[in-house]
Amino acid sequence: MASCSLLTAGRGAGACKIIAGVERVYLANSDLIESVGVTGADEMEEINAIGMTGGTFYTFYQIQETSSFTSTPTANVQNGSLFYETILTLVFTDYNASLRYTIKTLAENNLVAIVEMKSGEMVFIGESGGIDISGGDGGSGTASGDRNGASLTFRGVEKDPPMTLSAEYIASPEFEAIIAPNV
Repeated sequence: MASCSLLTAGRGAGACKIIAGVERVYLANSDLIESVGVTGADEMEEINAIGMTGGTFYTFYQIQETSSFTSTPTANVQNGSLFYETILTLVFTDYNASLRYTIKTLAENNLVAIVEMKSGEMVFIGESGGIDISGGDGGSGTASGDRNGASLTFRGVEKDPPMTLSAEYIASPEFEAIIAPNV
C-alpha cells in the first residue's frame, strides 16, 4: 500500500507546563473570506494572511473555563476517507435582548472562527466549509449559582485539522485590520 504523505518528524512531549482553555473567539461570516495565505511546510505550516471582502471578525470574550474547541479525525480505512470534525463551544452569560439577538444572528449564518487559546496560540476554524450551529441551550438557570445565559455549539467538517496563525501575522497591522474594534 502506498502512502499519501511521508512521516517527516517525530514530536516531543511539548512544553513542561501549558494552560488550556479559550480566551476569546473572533467570528466572521464565511462568505467574506476570499483567501487564506500559508507559510512554511509540514510541521511548520501556519497561516500568514487572511483576505476578506468587506466585513470584519467580531470579538466574543469567553468566561474562564467554559469554552473550548475540539478537532477529531474520523477515518474509514475501507472507504479510504478521512476528515476532521471540529466542535466549537461558546458560553455567554446574562440572558437579555442583546444575547437573544447574538444567538439568533450566529445561528442564521455560516461562520469562520479564530480561536485565541489561553496559551496564546490562535487557530482558524472553518477554513474549508465554515462552521454552523449544531446545538446549545439557553435560559435562566434554576439555582442562584446556575448560568443565566447560553451555551452554543458549532460544527465544521474539514479535510485537514485547523491551522494555527503565525505570531508574525497576529502582530501585524494586516491582522489588526480584520478585527472589528471593541465597542
